[in-house]
Amino acid sequence: MKIQGLVLSVCLLLLSGCSEQTASEGSKPGPNSTYRSIGVVAPRHYDVWVDKFYIESLSEDIGWRRPFGIVSCCWKSAPLSGAEWQTTPELFLIRWFSFAEQQSYEAVIKLDNPDEIVEKMREPAPFESFGEIAVRPRDTLVLGLAPGGTVVLWIMNRGENAIEVGRYQAKPYDYQKEGEDYTRRTETYLEREGDFLQKNGIRYDGW
Repeated sequence: MKIQGLVLSVCLLLLSGCSEQTASEGSKPGPNSTYRSIGVVAPRHYDVWVDKFYIESLSEDIGWRRPFGIVSCCWKSAPLSGAEWQTTPELFLIRWFSFAEQQSYEAVIKLDNPDEIVEKMREPAPFESFGEIAVRPRDTLVLGLAPGGTVVLWIMNRGENAIEVGRYQAKPYDYQKEGEDYTRRTETYLEREGDFLQKNGIRYDGW
């Protein structure tokens, strides 16, 4: 069975394993915290709609999901919202729609070194907070979604100490054949960003 099929099968059959995010009962962020989260970002001006986001731990047979919806900002920065970290993630299935491109993408990402990534996340990293230097683990795993289907993976607690730990290429798919309709959301997006796109076009490289 293909990895994508495995993810979808698990999510459909294991109701307890693919539940939506609930309030974390674990520890909160702090210098010695074990708190972790997973988030999604996109470059400014290039909003996306994250339609599906499934997370799997194959070694522990646990899966869960997070319906992010609109993601508007900002590239290589801490996300505005995150998915609960239930255990070390090893596999991601993410599908999104790029408003600027009018194109949908799908990526199945299998981490080759999840344990190494988790170990790096434990390392304390300084950042500036209200004029003072704070130190905290890089407690967030962030997926960046760029035009052209580029996916960049970082660990960070703030953008200033982000470390890139992976880079992947998503595949486009025909969202209309899937019965998806983004007409109204596109109209709202173009009201905000239409002038920018007309002046600057779509940037595909340098991400």
